[in-house]
Amino acid sequence: MKYLVTDIDLYLSEVGDGDPLWQLTKQEEYVLHRRCLGRWTANNEDDLKNKILDFIGYHVESITYQIRK
Repeated sequence: MKYLVTDIDLYLSEVGDGDPLWQLTKQEEYVLHRRCLGRWTANNEDDLKNKILDFIGYHVESITYQIRK
């Protein structure tokens, strides 16, 4: 199936473990989120989340999408 991801929240709360040197800036977080939006092909929602995890390297906390034909 084809999915159009319109909104996504990635699990970024533990990035850097409180060390400012390793934490993401707001701009870096924004770029990560934006790179996940758009068209994806997957078998189901779990597969979609796994593909995004493989692509971006962070788990999906929540996702909003539309199914396209």
